[in-house]
Amino acid sequence: MKFARVIVDQSGGTALDYAIPPEMEGRVQTGSRVAVPVRQRQAFATVIELLEESEVPGIRPLTKVVGDRPILSANLLRLARWMATYYCCPVETAMRAVLPQVIRKGNIGFKQRLAARLTREIDAALLAELERRAPKQAALVETLREAGASLPVVALLKAAGADRAALTALVRKGVVATESETIARDPHEGETFILAAPHPLNAEQTEVFAHVCAAIDKPEKPLLLHGVTGSGKTEIYLQGIQRVLDRGQSAIMLVPEIALTPQTVERLKSRFAAMQAEVAVLHSHLSEGERHDEWHKINNGQARIVIGARSAIFAPLENLGLIVVDEEHENSYKQEEAPRYHARDLAVLRGAFEKCAVLLGSATPSLESFHNATTGKYQLLRMALRVDDRKMPYIRIIDLRQESHGGETPSIISEKLRTAIDARLARKEQSILFLNRRGFSTSLSCNACGYVAACPNCSVSLTFHRAENRIVCHICGHTAIAPNKCPDCKAPGIKFSGVGTERVEEIVNKLFPKATIRRMDADTMTRKESYREVLTAFRTGKIDILLGTQMIAKGLHFPNVTLVGIVNADMGLHMPDFRAGERTFQLLTQVAGRAGRGDVEGEVFVQSFTPHHPAIQFARHHDYDGFAEQETEWRRQWDYPPFSKMVLITARSAHQERGKFSLETLHRRLKEVLPAHTTLGEPAPAPLEKSHGNYRFHLILRTRSIQKLTRVLSEVLEKLTFPEDVTVTVDVDPYQLL
Repeated sequence: MKFARVIVDQSGGTALDYAIPPEMEGRVQTGSRVAVPVRQRQAFATVIELLEESEVPGIRPLTKVVGDRPILSANLLRLARWMATYYCCPVETAMRAVLPQVIRKGNIGFKQRLAARLTREIDAALLAELERRAPKQAALVETLREAGASLPVVALLKAAGADRAALTALVRKGVVATESETIARDPHEGETFILAAPHPLNAEQTEVFAHVCAAIDKPEKPLLLHGVTGSGKTEIYLQGIQRVLDRGQSAIMLVPEIALTPQTVERLKSRFAAMQAEVAVLHSHLSEGERHDEWHKINNGQARIVIGARSAIFAPLENLGLIVVDEEHENSYKQEEAPRYHARDLAVLRGAFEKCAVLLGSATPSLESFHNATTGKYQLLRMALRVDDRKMPYIRIIDLRQESHGGETPSIISEKLRTAIDARLARKEQSILFLNRRGFSTSLSCNACGYVAACPNCSVSLTFHRAENRIVCHICGHTAIAPNKCPDCKAPGIKFSGVGTERVEEIVNKLFPKATIRRMDADTMTRKESYREVLTAFRTGKIDILLGTQMIAKGLHFPNVTLVGIVNADMGLHMPDFRAGERTFQLLTQVAGRAGRGDVEGEVFVQSFTPHHPAIQFARHHDYDGFAEQETEWRRQWDYPPFSKMVLITARSAHQERGKFSLETLHRRLKEVLPAHTTLGEPAPAPLEKSHGNYRFHLILRTRSIQKLTRVLSEVLEKLTFPEDVTVTVDVDPYQLL
């Protein structure tokens, strides 16, 4: 008898051994899903290893095997184990990320429908007889003859104008047969994708593509493609994927969740329209049924191309030839719950496991990736020119300090930006306005007593949303009706401060009453199709001014957009985070890149109270290398990533003192056992001290040897017992320090 070592779902990651009954031998493999007895209940588990013998006493047998084939490949299991070690989490938690919940639970199956087909050729005599004696049956037969194939019963009855009784009679006569058939829940059902031919490559693209082809043929190290906005990076991705398909291999293309626009999917689906059924899409906006069908399409070998957000890196494709990570610098590739992985880093690792090429692309690469490229760990490829010799947009900085006259608050839309938008409207050109903050006003306060409308659960003020007349917390979602007088002193004059996209929309509507204006943010994009509908209307010229948050900042290609206005470039610039300058530079560069992608040169207006900040000035001159050099030197001095690895430990508790004491205790233990060359910070309240009703405390560690540190961390955390209401989390390579 052989044995299987399994990880039981929601078990915390403990491996258990079970006997494989003789009738299951050969069916149970590494990566198989199985049902196992756990005490008095049945549970699902994943096989991580097959054993010839086991020393565990009283071994029980597996109950059943789920499915006909393993659900996880050896490489995906290896990836899960690496994640557990590196990101300091249980193996079961890592495997939960690799395997979607809808597949793990197995409570959703394939969608079935009843279809009808003719069982034999119908001659004229039989049809004439049916028309005379049973016209409804004749209509059903005629409809099926014209279709020349089986038809869904519901559609057949509707087309023939018949009822179930007529169909049942035909089935009894043996003229028609009905049978259940599986139908795929396609997230793009009903859409038509017209085959798009590859674009000819210019000299820069040709040189870069040659390196990509060489890496596909003989993978050695990951490629970092640093190409300015509009330089044609997507065309390189698509032709690279075609090259892989020609070799009989498969490909994954990762795009940030926020940039997973209909445009991105449409370009890929149109390029591969001839094999559309072999393209699968994976992202968070899919229904559970769609996710189930798309995943099984990949696992069954029916799909050869996968496009999706961060979780698509776990797509169970076989014979991988290329992994593309578009906008590799994007924060949304970082998972904020355990396991706190970064999809870009896992793409590099999976590429090494699968021995396939990995192509990272961005106009503003993360400093970590750029450092890897300049030190030889990655191969650096550059595209410095826009396609068709189009010029980079001209960027103008508007100093909002000089916009205030006589001490007045400066206008939200400066006079220079207003004039520029007017000129575009007169020329029938389009404009984009960007502000990375939704709502109407960012705070409500009372001038009489100093009251501020604050969230009871978080250390933030509530944002006023005028459309719903509510004040909302953008951290935990707490909401209340907006007061018309001060809740404390009852004074009538409550003051609205700060600006969000809703207020900008109101101002822009007043300034340009004849223009068609639409807003895109989390408040307006509530329906599944909202994003697609607005972008389609914008592309076809039905919208003059598109206003929005970062969901309009990246990945959009609209040739008629000649003006981009950044309402407040300082948003996020002065956050207590060492990446604040890098994020601002990236966002400004990406937003500016939406302008001038057609025949008319683009122009960008950047409004700022700190116009001389390096992030703004380097973005103004499209100088990534200058910014990277200065920022890298600053990080080298203070030993920040990429010159060290960082770990953020957070203690959360509804009781402030318990959370603080727990982290102080952990700090003392770590001080005794930490490996050399590790910098241990002091426990401190998090910048966002209270969130979702919990007080939060931070402890930051930096090291040159992350594997040694996480091993020690895991051992210490395993031995320590925290109070029940204290949660301690470990985030390796954190991207949010708030």
